[in-house]
Amino acid sequence: MQQRLTTGLIALSVLAFAACDDNPTDILDTTTADQAINYDVAMVSADATIEDVLAFRNPQDGGSFMFGREGSRTATFYDADGNEQDVYDEATTASIHIIMEMSRELERRNWTADVMREREMTVTGLVGDETTRTVNGSGSEAVTRSRHSDTGGLRTYEMTGTRTMENVVHAVPSETNPYPLSGTITRNMTITITTEANGTVTRTKEVIITFNGTQYPEMLVDGEVFAIDLAAGPGERPFRTGDHHGGFGS
Repeated sequence: MQQRLTTGLIALSVLAFAACDDNPTDILDTTTADQAINYDVAMVSADATIEDVLAFRNPQDGGSFMFGREGSRTATFYDADGNEQDVYDEATTASIHIIMEMSRELERRNWTADVMREREMTVTGLVGDETTRTVNGSGSEAVTRSRHSDTGGLRTYEMTGTRTMENVVHAVPSETNPYPLSGTITRNMTITITTEANGTVTRTKEVIITFNGTQYPEMLVDGEVFAIDLAAGPGERPFRTGDHHGGFGS
């Protein structure tokens, strides 16, 4: 039996944007441009990963993922033989299949955007007296009017992406084990950039997040190293980086 939690209507218009007075100057096709784009993709990916981790926690109850967001969540429970169950049973439920959709306007340090994300996940290892559970799944996202600013100026993008979650292992209970022990999330992002000088340019980036049981899993953006801060609160920048970004800061 499916249980559905609906917190509002998802509505997202993917808008093409025109060049305007506050668009960035010509930063494309330079090393600085690549660093800036990697930084901005890291911002979007880190924010999404924090949501992913919240979605993994307490899947039988919906976790703390949907609160404050518009969207829906559907969960279907199965026993060890693959039989669908009417409700979650702590002793006999072996897996949960979850579909989530959400949209929201968000603001973090030096970043604002409209975001729509979808997730489909299967959580296994729940039956009996569990010590860990494992999540596999996929998802997609659209990030519109993604506006990033720092000492290099203002950059405005449209982004779309897909994600694959592979063997993300969580210890339980989540209250005392909040961070995944292992596993990866791979994101493939397509970024559309518009500037007055170059018009519209499209870039693609691969993002790989590797969990390690700590607050700071490693994130590679086209091979460049960042560390996500899974404990970052609303409005805070959700990752760490080194001095090699110059004006971007740590």
